Amino acid sequence: MSLSLSWSIKRVNTKFEFKIARSAFSHYERVILELRDGEHLAYGEAAPNIRYEGGCEEIVAMLDAKKDQVLELPIDDAESRQKTIENMFPDSFSLQAALDTLFWDLYAKRLDKPLWQIFGAKKDMVISSYTIGISDLSAIPAKIEEAAPFPILKIKLGTDYDHDIIRAIRAETDKVLRVDVNEGWKSVDEAKRGTEWLIEENVEFLEQPMPADQLDDIAKLREFSPIPIVADENSVRPEDLKGLVGAYDGINIKLMKCGGLTNARKMVELSQKYGFDIMMGCMLETSVGISAMAQLGSFARWLDLDGNVLIADDPYLGVGNVGGKMILNDKPGLGVQPR
Repeated sequence: MSLSLSWSIKRVNTKFEFKIARSAFSHYERVILELRDGEHLAYGEAAPNIRYEGGCEEIVAMLDAKKDQVLELPIDDAESRQKTIENMFPDSFSLQAALDTLFWDLYAKRLDKPLWQIFGAKKDMVISSYTIGISDLSAIPAKIEEAAPFPILKIKLGTDYDHDIIRAIRAETDKVLRVDVNEGWKSVDEAKRGTEWLIEENVEFLEQPMPADQLDDIAKLREFSPIPIVADENSVRPEDLKGLVGAYDGINIKLMKCGGLTNARKMVELSQKYGFDIMMGCMLETSVGISAMAQLGSFARWLDLDGNVLIADDPYLGVGNVGGKMILNDKPGLGVQPR
């Protein structure tokens, strides 16, 4: 059957302004790809991150220029396909992820099986966290109220008022916290001080406390810290993992950084080889992207797959999220459909 490819830019709005140490947004644009073979409709999502690449207009321009080559990609050979995708679109990790997801979705739909089953994963997963972005202290009670069904909170830090944020959160809740600094602490001393006062705050792990290019400093912090240290900005592609041994206890795998499910599976295997605990995370994505990552969710010790519940107008339905419990369905492929 001949294939046809189309795409559109979707704007999604966040429930609250989503702010981290280096940026703040109240809406995002996402490129949704659709691949048809006459019988099946497959989906993929590109959610570009400004730290790593350009925006949606650049992605659309790339697709316009190489649509015919995309339609020639193999459906049944993921390894070959991934290499070709990376060579075609070296400047956009999120487009790589969208295309790889798209073809995996079609592949599974042709087999009439859910992807998680094809990957040898399970439906049952650990509880996902709910992210509280940086904000004015006055907004924290409303955010904690919004997060009421979720037993684990992921807190964004990396400001000059980190202590006040944690105090304000602890005035509202005693839930388990995960802290993500997004490279916001710039020196070993600053990171040690930050870690010291988090030790008593029931923090499960500390994510990317310092800039990715300060790997030696992060290794020093890991020696000092009783709280596990998890890589994010250091853990982008499969080839990054070997160099993180000794600096981190765990790594965060995100489709929009690693280039898709094919590379995410490689990162799972490498994490097991190098002894890293695995977190699976996301950007602010629709249910297309979140459902894709959830297909591998049972391989993770920690999940942070809340991107679709942080947006107010998700245009798709897929994996469920009830108080952090991820609910995969038995539909073929990603199990995604328009809302």
